[in-house]
Amino acid sequence: MTNHLKSVILTVILLAGIPSTDALPQDSQYFLHTVTQGQGLYSISRMYGVSEEDIIKANPGSETVIRIGEELRIPRSQKIKFHTIEKGETLYRLSVENNVSVKEIMDANPGLSAENFKIGQVIIIPAPTGSDPLTATIETAGQELPEEIAKATESLTTDDAPYKTIHPVKRRETIYRISRTYGISEEEFLQANPKYRNSRLRNGDEVIIPFSAQELAEREKERMQAEITLESIADSTLFMLHDLKKRHEPGTVNAALILPLSLSDSSSVEQMMMVEFCQGVFLGIEKLKNENISVNLKIIDSGTPKTTRTSSIFSGIEDADLVIFGSKESDQIATASTWSTENGTPLVLPFNTNADYVFTNPHVFQLNTPQSYIYQEVYNHFFRVFNRPKIFMIDAGDNSQKEFMAGFRQAANERNIPFETILLDSIHEDISRSKYKDSEDENVKQIDEKIMELLSLDRQNIFIINSKESAPLASFLPVLQLISRNKQEGMETYLFGYPEYQTYAVDHLDEMYEVDTWFYSWFYTNNMLRESVDFGASFRRAFSRQMMISYPSYASYGFDTSYYFLKGISLYGDEFENNLHAIQTNPVQMGFKFERVNNWGGFINRKVFFIHLSNQYKVEKIDFDQ
Repeated sequence: MTNHLKSVILTVILLAGIPSTDALPQDSQYFLHTVTQGQGLYSISRMYGVSEEDIIKANPGSETVIRIGEELRIPRSQKIKFHTIEKGETLYRLSVENNVSVKEIMDANPGLSAENFKIGQVIIIPAPTGSDPLTATIETAGQELPEEIAKATESLTTDDAPYKTIHPVKRRETIYRISRTYGISEEEFLQANPKYRNSRLRNGDEVIIPFSAQELAEREKERMQAEITLESIADSTLFMLHDLKKRHEPGTVNAALILPLSLSDSSSVEQMMMVEFCQGVFLGIEKLKNENISVNLKIIDSGTPKTTRTSSIFSGIEDADLVIFGSKESDQIATASTWSTENGTPLVLPFNTNADYVFTNPHVFQLNTPQSYIYQEVYNHFFRVFNRPKIFMIDAGDNSQKEFMAGFRQAANERNIPFETILLDSIHEDISRSKYKDSEDENVKQIDEKIMELLSLDRQNIFIINSKESAPLASFLPVLQLISRNKQEGMETYLFGYPEYQTYAVDHLDEMYEVDTWFYSWFYTNNMLRESVDFGASFRRAFSRQMMISYPSYASYGFDTSYYFLKGISLYGDEFENNLHAIQTNPVQMGFKFERVNNWGGFINRKVFFIHLSNQYKVEKIDFDQ
């Protein structure tokens, strides 16, 4: 890249890249982040490697609430350069301005595409390498390079040649004759070959033939036109060229399953869960085999850091197309993430609750999704199901769901939805003092009169306890039963709850049916469903026993996970990550809805089901993505 080209494009950037006056300014200390759905201070701080305290300091009030679409100042890191795309910026201009190739920017931001390269997106700018902004991408594209770009690139490449050619001197040739042959003056020849000012040409000498003045002028004209052509390349074209890489050929999938099997201790419940997860993977591979998909699977016991050298876990799996890594040990997960980054191998983390690595490793698939992302999905689905809600939060004095309820209240306020708070203890106190306590009607005398007065006839009255524990649910269910039995005709009342409610249904199924219960969960299976029945039968045939009772079922967990990922890689190979939503499976328990957390990070599973135990004594599993 010539200095002239750099100065031309830099001038264009200065003219066209001025940020909007209604946005927060970027400067040497901060860049801008636009809050997206599900993000909180924790996730934002992890993806940029700064502390929550530093974000709050730069954005007073963010410790109380941050909203989707809000712009936050993020302190710049000394290690990684983050940049917020501004008006007028293009991929090519950014590469020139930062002295890195287009390919290097796209490799550093695998989530970046022509569709989302827009104002407000934050990307990583890799460290300068001095490489030409287009060379690496053009080399990757090879024969697929569009003719116009190929000609422009060729013009710039030949422009770097210092001379036209080398001429071998023949017997009796003179400077005059050689100059006439190549259309240059004798002085131009001597400037290129100064030693011949004082010496004669000899047979066999090699002399430099410079470009003539006319040729230099024509080359300058071609170079200027080439610069204009290259600068006008659309971002979509550059992304297309970057994606023109060798595809994974269909065939056998090589996979590794790494679990803390702890085979020396076969009595622990956790070890039994890991074994059942592994057995579920076997059944997933068996189903793929019936679909003519071949899988080579290596199973490795990760042990613990005390019993197993972490580095040895990954020896011999360099050819793996996928690794399912089930260890919860922080040291082992850190090593797994590093190995995944170095090898470019998808790394599935089914059990890990520490989501830090998904914010910085583009190959990580986090199944145990950060709660803030799950909560946002729940809020969105809730207001799709209930279009006329009035929400009653039953305060059980439990702060475990504080974050969920705070977000729920905020989502309701943004939609102007009524939101009432009722103390669970006060309900029972009011019942004991009720004016109906001497009534012969045992039902009526126990109804909390205050709650009945708050109910709305033209809205959906929805009760949600701010605790996922079983005791508050057991305490409130009788009250809600009485409300359901004595409410006005046509009045709607519902109970809304948490994934744990599927475990409590064993003891409270009839009551939950009667009060019309809804709850959300990222996993659920109904033993009456066909796929669940078939899977249970397959498990019994394969292992001669029943699955252990757990929530979630680890055998189903292993089956659904392995089948989804291995089938996806077998179908799409290198394009697997770009076709996640196209992978069709019929899971027993899980659901998969993967999205990147940012342009340089990995994927989280945002799948959420709603389960409805209706007062018609029916069970519904609602999948909002079908």
